[in-house]
Amino acid sequence: MKLKHFMLTAALASFILISCSDDDDMPTPGTIGISTTNDSYDEGDGTIGITISTSSVYATDVTINYELTGTATEGEDYQSLAGSVVLPAGETTIVESLTLIDDTEVESSEEVILTITSTSNDEDIIGANNSLIITITDNDSYPFENGILVSHEGNFSQGNASISFVSGDLTTVENGIFKTVNDVDALGDTAQSISFHENMAYIVMNGSQKIEVVNRYTFESVTTIGGPNETDFLNPRYMAIANGKGYVTNWGDGSNPDDDYVAVIDLETNTVESTISVAEGPEKIITKDNTIYVALQGGFNQNNGVTVIDATTNSVTTTITVGDRPNSMQIDDSGNLWVLSSGNPAWTGNETAGQIDKINTSDNTVTTTMNYAVTEHPGSLEIEGATLYYYSGGSVYAMDTTASVLPTTAEIEGLRFYDMAVIDGKLYGVDAKDFVSNGSLEVYDLSDNTLFASKTLSIIPAGIYYNETAAR
Repeated sequence: MKLKHFMLTAALASFILISCSDDDDMPTPGTIGISTTNDSYDEGDGTIGITISTSSVYATDVTINYELTGTATEGEDYQSLAGSVVLPAGETTIVESLTLIDDTEVESSEEVILTITSTSNDEDIIGANNSLIITITDNDSYPFENGILVSHEGNFSQGNASISFVSGDLTTVENGIFKTVNDVDALGDTAQSISFHENMAYIVMNGSQKIEVVNRYTFESVTTIGGPNETDFLNPRYMAIANGKGYVTNWGDGSNPDDDYVAVIDLETNTVESTISVAEGPEKIITKDNTIYVALQGGFNQNNGVTVIDATTNSVTTTITVGDRPNSMQIDDSGNLWVLSSGNPAWTGNETAGQIDKINTSDNTVTTTMNYAVTEHPGSLEIEGATLYYYSGGSVYAMDTTASVLPTTAEIEGLRFYDMAVIDGKLYGVDAKDFVSNGSLEVYDLSDNTLFASKTLSIIPAGIYYNETAAR
């Protein structure tokens, strides 16, 4: 009786202990699971240890079989594995090694999924965590992403236009990248501007009457639209994207004030599908949704309007009167269009003052106009956040988008910019020097307006473009 009483008491105590324990802390007998230190690894991390463990100790060796699946490719992204490991008798863990392959190909992140499928011990139980997902991230980059592209006009009619790349950290400058990458003698005559759409860069070549289409991150040539012997373009200037199409301003023949137009490009076929006739001198072009705004600078003459085009119908809806020779435009965070006009220069015999206009894009009316002195001819309007920047008389000025009067004090003085851009709190300006020697890129930190870096470029740098990091 004493023995029975002792056995009953022990069983009851065991029952109470088990009932009061946290289920999560009680391993299921025989359960096999899988784990690793991190969920994600760089492809250059080498060999990853994958731990396979069991909550039971076995008297004999146990073969554990697994399979590898996922978007990563065996033999390309990681070295082949046997598909099974042997857990030695008396052990509870074993580490399988997955060796990653560090290649030079730019790729999206990929996954390796390792799943335990069976064991040689029929009594063993494969646990709920029998599958492991490892993400492999790429450590390679395209040669011309995350940096600054600079277009160089080169000397007119000499065919020495070029494109330079400046790395994002401003330590590296590569001139003539189009010629180098594509192993050609020349890009063409007068690189006027660059526009981006998805992975493509469109280099508008004014003198060569063409657009060179390249991969914006590798600069490998994709195709050429137009050319000196084609009729697609006539003095092309700038390009913008709307409604899935490209829109390119063309000055036309300088002797004909009535032949100016905007060419419409099918970006799937890279062909000009139609043209939209506009008044003389279409220059800078900007879009807001499916509305296109074209600054009518005047081309070989003078003009003072902004033509509005509906990109869904490719028709002109109105033209807004602004200052003489509008040269640059920006859209602020509230959707207002800002148009900076330089005014007619003195050599025209009819010098006029520069002007900045704020336009309500909901009804295309001018809501604010600010006038410069007659001898002031501002240009290069830029915007970052709620601050507008422009260049005038060798100085850069800043003003808030809520301002109704022009600033009287310059932010930075003593400059010789041919063009400028504001990117991530820094001011980038190109100096064409004497237009026959190599130009330069000057970078200022706008937090304190100090010179941050100066880099030598090629002949007549004329446009600055931020080439973002490519999507992975």
